[in-house]
Amino acid sequence: PWLSWRGLMFLIVYVCIGAFTVIACCTFLNHGKDYKDDSETFRQELNMFMTGIVNIIIVHMVLVLNSAIVTMPKKGDEPYRSLAIVMRVLSVIVFTNTVLGLRVQFEEAEYY
Repeated sequence: PWLSWRGLMFLIVYVCIGAFTVIACCTFLNHGKDYKDDSETFRQELNMFMTGIVNIIIVHMVLVLNSAIVTMPKKGDEPYRSLAIVMRVLSVIVFTNTVLGLRVQFEEAEYY
């Protein structure tokens, strides 16, 4: 089976989420020493870092799943079809969140 253009589009979204999250985690590692004096800011940034690590793991698991199942399940294959649709909707939300988080990271990097 071939990957449809929608499937390819979401595959690119997953790859972008993974890449942007890795960049956001690396900015924390680069600027982590700047936060050591302010424990509250350090905890917030550490929380964002750990969330990023979890997102990276989840995105890679979804990429493995998409490489194994390249077509959307048919209408009779419930609940797998609903899960695939919800996974695609959530990927757009996570992508938006990742881009916004990366922007915040870069703005904070300019501040320090």
